[in-house]
Amino acid sequence: MNRRRFLISSGLALLATQFQSETNAASPLPDKVKRVVFLGDSITYAGLYVDYIEAVWRLRFPESQVEFLDLGLPSETVSGLSEPGHAGGKFPRPDLHERLDRVLAQTRPDLVIACYGMNDGIYYPLSDDRLAAFQQGILTLRRKVEAMGAKIIHLTPPVFDSLPILDKTLPGGLEKYEKPYSGYDEVLTRYSEWLLEQRRFGWEVYDVHGPMLKHLEERRKTDPNFIFAKDGVHADATGHWLMAQALLQAWNLGPDKEMTSIDARQRRVLLGRATGLQVTPDGLSFTWQTKLTQPYDPKWDAASLALAGMGNRMARRELKVINLPSGDYLLKEDDTEVMQVNHKDLYYGVTLVGQPNTALQKRGAELLKIISRRRKMLSDAWLGATGHLRPGMAKGLPLAEAEAKAAVYGKEIRAFAEPVEVKVEVSGRVATPGKK
Repeated sequence: MNRRRFLISSGLALLATQFQSETNAASPLPDKVKRVVFLGDSITYAGLYVDYIEAVWRLRFPESQVEFLDLGLPSETVSGLSEPGHAGGKFPRPDLHERLDRVLAQTRPDLVIACYGMNDGIYYPLSDDRLAAFQQGILTLRRKVEAMGAKIIHLTPPVFDSLPILDKTLPGGLEKYEKPYSGYDEVLTRYSEWLLEQRRFGWEVYDVHGPMLKHLEERRKTDPNFIFAKDGVHADATGHWLMAQALLQAWNLGPDKEMTSIDARQRRVLLGRATGLQVTPDGLSFTWQTKLTQPYDPKWDAASLALAGMGNRMARRELKVINLPSGDYLLKEDDTEVMQVNHKDLYYGVTLVGQPNTALQKRGAELLKIISRRRKMLSDAWLGATGHLRPGMAKGLPLAEAEAKAAVYGKEIRAFAEPVEVKVEVSGRVATPGKK
């Protein structure tokens, strides 16, 4: 059986002009925005959703000087509340307002993106007092950010899911909760509703909670045991991907679509940036000129991405080949198998997004690793420089040293936005009996 091959090479200056319109797409942020600071709890500190947002940004706007800083702090609240015996009595929950003035004074953000709520109800049932503390904390945060001339975007909190920790939760009606209230997501729903209600006053509030809850419910129609978070709180990569979508869609950084369409019988490229087309009795080959516009994390749940409408949020790279002889075909990248397809699949079009062995997918995964490495290094350095009361945190590098290393990472990251050439060879046809 012959093979179809993909061979990638980067940094092709010849292709740069062909992608100039994509590179120069209008930024969704005002020109004056040079530093974006994310604030939140351990979910923000984990930072996968921050990585996904930055990765798309760097690929769409490679010349942008916008800096993304993740200053999320585990256990933190904006309400200033802490449940009795938090962390086994070792320390109370950190209060954002203990460090907020220092963070704003030292980072000087142009835009703050805040995601609070998960810890603010301290895992108790809903109460007016705790809701009021959350509201007041948000209002104070907002007032201080705006007082320095910066903008603020609020994200509703992610979902709390009691399913995977039912034996570690308590029912309603108790005076004290040494374990989380089993219906705690009711609290987060109310906190989210209040945040969304503030849109009427001109607030920018993007909904994370609603789409995550809806997705959870939809997945459980076919998989009752589906979860985002093993501990009910800290979402996995799929959950962080959904979180990122709230902001990416609001910024109109939707899917980038590109298709190459070929007529094998006429030996013609009908659509797309394909050159050097050669057709043989066993298939065809061509050079595909393309670029990475959105990375794919192999940790994302495939069934979630396949859910109705989810695939349309991804960058798409599709290949359509008509008038191929009937049979099955094997797609490979060098000597690595990518996927097996039928001539009918190719007729209607196959997407290479989600196939873990393609060159672009590997390139995207490597980009995410570099972005994540840089984010974590800068997070720890800035948390150390601005100070906080949360024990057990990693000691970051001195800020100057971290920023110098970040600049080196930045050059590597920019290289991923360069156009690439993919050499595609489609072959290895296995004839289907009785068909031509």
